[in-house]
Amino acid sequence: MTVVKQVANTLVQLCREWKFPEAQATLFHEDAVNVEPDGRIATGLPAIMAKERLFLDNIEERHLLEISDPIVADDYFAIQLLMDVTIKGIGRRTRNELCIYHLKEDKIIREQFFY
Repeated sequence: MTVVKQVANTLVQLCREWKFPEAQATLFHEDAVNVEPDGRIATGLPAIMAKERLFLDNIEERHLLEISDPIVADDYFAIQLLMDVTIKGIGRRTRNELCIYHLKEDKIIREQFFY
């Protein structure tokens, strides 16, 4: 199994358990970049983890989380993530997104979300 496939499988496993911060802490490169569909960019692992923590802290209730098995090509992999959550002050939201990851030095250097 390639390193990319191992990282992809580990990410999927951790995220299916709602362990998003743990996945970032162990699998992401210190210089990683996160790109959101609206153009917002977070640069560096601390900024990415702070953004994720803020999102998770605002979830009132988890209704559904489905994550596909990864599709791997060279140094990239993609997953589909379907999430249904109730967010504080906003209400219930469903997000179906395509998540693309790029590896460098056996770590995730870039993630980009499409929804």
